[in-house]
Amino acid sequence: MQNRFLLLTSILVALFSGCSQKQYYRPKSVESNSNVISSTYEIVNFSRDGATLENRDILTKDGKLKLDIPKDYLFINRTHEGIVLANREGDCKILKGNSSQSIKFSKAIIAGTVIDNKLVYLLRDNSFGIYNLSTKFITFNSKGEKTYSIDTRVANPIRVDKLAVVPLLNGKVDILDLSSNKLVKEIFISGEKSLNNIIFLKRLKNILIVATPHKLVAISTKGKREFKREISEVIIDGNSIFIFTKDGTIARLNDSLIVQDEKKFKFAHFSIATIYKNRVYALDKQGYLIVTNRDFTKHRVYKFSEVDGYSFVSGKYIYYNGYKIDMESLNY
Repeated sequence: MQNRFLLLTSILVALFSGCSQKQYYRPKSVESNSNVISSTYEIVNFSRDGATLENRDILTKDGKLKLDIPKDYLFINRTHEGIVLANREGDCKILKGNSSQSIKFSKAIIAGTVIDNKLVYLLRDNSFGIYNLSTKFITFNSKGEKTYSIDTRVANPIRVDKLAVVPLLNGKVDILDLSSNKLVKEIFISGEKSLNNIIFLKRLKNILIVATPHKLVAISTKGKREFKREISEVIIDGNSIFIFTKDGTIARLNDSLIVQDEKKFKFAHFSIATIYKNRVYALDKQGYLIVTNRDFTKHRVYKFSEVDGYSFVSGKYIYYNGYKIDMESLNY
């Protein structure tokens, strides 16, 4: 009995010791960050392509967007064809020029893109489809497998010629024909049991670049290539793909997903990352901002406060914790 008690005690000590010994990024030197940070409103919600501030201003990738956004509505997406807003009750608004159109869905819309007077949408329950903004009817609707946990960085649908590519919550992308309103292809990306939604979906030349938190995939007429890493962020800049992984590595890949350069910042846990004016920025959750060149031969580290909420990059600023960091003044 005593031996069993000692064994149990040893196991518990080992478990708690392991938890208390979590490793953190420790840079060798830290630069001054004076005059590059200022106060702003906190982010109350964010999507892959935008964020909503406390004062109802909207942040997009290109900068701040002034919108008369209704109470309880959140920003989903913006293209030159329309803006998508939604609340958590299934209500959606489409803004096109000076006009506004309301739509009611059975579940909250979490991703959507206006294409040719149609809304290509994805709902919280993994239902997806096409809503015709002229006839005010759903012309296609389907539902993917039920998911129990998702990464909040849900990608929006994109247009590829006459097709719409819809990122699902269960590790797949479905391709819809916008002319016939039919499903033409389903592509399997990743088969993990949790946090397996599509977090990145962009076109690079004639290649479709898709990522879940567990894998990056390039799809073209030549087939499908895979790059397996635990992914924090993906950025396309020019013809290069930058991957920020959960083990603190930043890698630059070509469109065949072959690594060109990479550097590991040991134990860094990236909250957000971007490319600005040919410089790579990666914000660690402890508040260390790494600034490096594209081939990672030079870098500097700046220290800010720990990240304890949403973060988003808009224009030349990194927004988080009610502050914004001006990247213009930070170099490697």
